[in-house]
Amino acid sequence: MKKKVILKSSILAVAAGLSVFAINSVFADELPVQFMGVNDFHGALEQTGTARLEGETVKNAGTAPLLATYLNDSQKEFETENAGRPNASIRVQAGDMVGASPANSALLQDEPSVKVFNEMNFEYGTLGNHEFDEGLGEFNRIMKGEAPTPGQFNKIVDEYPHEASKQEVVIANLVDKDTNKIPFDWKPYTIKEIPVNDKTVKVGFIGVVTTEFPNLVLRKNHEQYRVLDEAESIAKYARELNDQGVHAIAVLAHVAATSKNGVAEGPAADMIKKLNQIYPENSVDLVFAGHNHQYTNGMVGNTLIVQGTSQGKAYSDVRGVLDTDTADFVKAPTAKIIAVDPSKGKAKDAKVQAIINEANETVKKVTEAKIGSAEKAENITRELNAQKESAVGDLVTAAQLDIAKKSGYPDVDFAFTNNGGIRADLVVKPDGTVTWGAAQAVQPFGNILQVVEITGEQIYKALDQQYDEKELYFLQMAGIKYTYTKPADATEENPYKVVKVYKADGTEIDRTKTYKAIINDFLYGGGDGFSVFRDTKLIGAINPDTEVFIQYIEDVNKAGKKLSASILGNKTFVEKVEEETPAPEPTPQPEPQPAPVEPATPVAPVNPVAPVNPVVPVTPTNPPVQPTTPVTPVQPAASDSKETAQVKPVAVTYHTGVQEVAATSAPATGLPKTGQKDLASTVLSLFGMTSLALAGFVASKKREG
Repeated sequence: MKKKVILKSSILAVAAGLSVFAINSVFADELPVQFMGVNDFHGALEQTGTARLEGETVKNAGTAPLLATYLNDSQKEFETENAGRPNASIRVQAGDMVGASPANSALLQDEPSVKVFNEMNFEYGTLGNHEFDEGLGEFNRIMKGEAPTPGQFNKIVDEYPHEASKQEVVIANLVDKDTNKIPFDWKPYTIKEIPVNDKTVKVGFIGVVTTEFPNLVLRKNHEQYRVLDEAESIAKYARELNDQGVHAIAVLAHVAATSKNGVAEGPAADMIKKLNQIYPENSVDLVFAGHNHQYTNGMVGNTLIVQGTSQGKAYSDVRGVLDTDTADFVKAPTAKIIAVDPSKGKAKDAKVQAIINEANETVKKVTEAKIGSAEKAENITRELNAQKESAVGDLVTAAQLDIAKKSGYPDVDFAFTNNGGIRADLVVKPDGTVTWGAAQAVQPFGNILQVVEITGEQIYKALDQQYDEKELYFLQMAGIKYTYTKPADATEENPYKVVKVYKADGTEIDRTKTYKAIINDFLYGGGDGFSVFRDTKLIGAINPDTEVFIQYIEDVNKAGKKLSASILGNKTFVEKVEEETPAPEPTPQPEPQPAPVEPATPVAPVNPVAPVNPVVPVTPTNPPVQPTTPVTPVQPAASDSKETAQVKPVAVTYHTGVQEVAATSAPATGLPKTGQKDLASTVLSLFGMTSLALAGFVASKKREG
């Protein structure tokens, strides 16, 4: 909010004594305005979920028809409160409107979602990372309502009626690398002009996408573009808006945020703090955040940041008052985050429901086809255990490994997939039926699966990268198991470290050897921050992940088997890593050995490393004498350590060796020796002090005389 000192027209009118005109001018000068926003809709036309708000949890929230009713009711309430005076209600979305969508939207390239947002009267939107899922060219096509190239997609897409979006896309921090221009003629910002009697009030909308999106998108779909700093981009265009007299500014930011006790936190809050530093007069009043699907309703300085969870389960209802003379908000706007609660007795919007019914009927011939049966009539869930492993994650990767072996790569060892690519439980019908649509909902992206050569060292590094960034991104896997621990140098940012990695048969992974793995092309491009996969060697590819998962279920069915899955325990947390103790029986030695050390006193000053039962080390007065042959049974090498059976691990680094001990031995007692120069300096100092004392004595005698 940019503060200005302006003598308002209403005050001038009162001063002139024109009372009737004064009453009218109050309404003309102040415009109540409502902004309603959603984020991360992900084509969730009929999906429901839990809306977790501050102090409120609503189950089975959502569906587009019910969201439409809630939005309409909120607008009616606002207009009723401001009856008889000008007012305005505006609807916006903060990215990820499409992508990672259920079958009734995804099979039709998310065009039903475009139609639904048209029916719900959304005016402005920005890009999220999922708008890049099939390339910005395809997103631009569906927003323009153009027909695809015949045969490019399933024929149901060709037959589906196309409709252009009514939204205006704004994106300020994305440019084409070749032209240095924003792609597809999209604009960095737009201005909405709202007439108020004989005046006009203006509101600016700037759009930005998170700078981390290249890590979340296939390389081929982002490598043409350069993403710019969010705060710097907002500052640039907020300055342009201010120069045009626009001082009420809302930012549509696909940038993560949270809040606590009315204070916004996270990347979006940091973005505004940086903006305030580089351009204090920015006049950004409101940010619609997104990306991390969290309730947000809090302030950063004079700026309000909101986020309405995700997938239409809730929405942001922001209200404020604009002053036509200052062209700004009278005070900071306020907001409520409202759950789309099915228990309130609201009817679903019939027009939105009709769009969804048409989509359902169109995709039914594909989605309702039975592809297999499950052993139990219950969903195979993506619910995570404490180690962030899920039953459906283990099933998906097992499917990828199996189909890769059948597709010309019989020696592939492992399968890895990013957990974010698994978008739903595998829904099982009451009779045990698994449909095409259910499988597609689990793996909706259609990422190409690629076979790569990967070293054991790279495997360790990739697994460790799960424990960067507070475990924000992690993997599901097959054909591999590992243990991990909380190391001594653990931090909140990097809480754990991998200890040992094994193949499924228990063979330990050799860091120096090369293995083969199946990963999706998202991971191969370094997606979700797994940069290690970028350096693996590509040797082949198989079908997209969606097709592979469906094929696996069909193969199980053809073999006369039923599908089952559970958490396999590929990830094991261990608490303690201990040294191996010598075997109770003497071990045969290939060569004669020196006389063994008495086993009752296994601590040697040569190697003062704490054993399993620690003994307080004694610091020798003089450096220890180095024996001719070190006693190896007492202190095993670090690589010989093992985890305690059936307990959780702490990685221990053993530092052994005579040189290391000698370097840390206690210094000899007594004064250090001095050199000849030091001795000369000492003699001269003593001589000088004696001379001064003598001179003082002589002087005192003279005074007495």
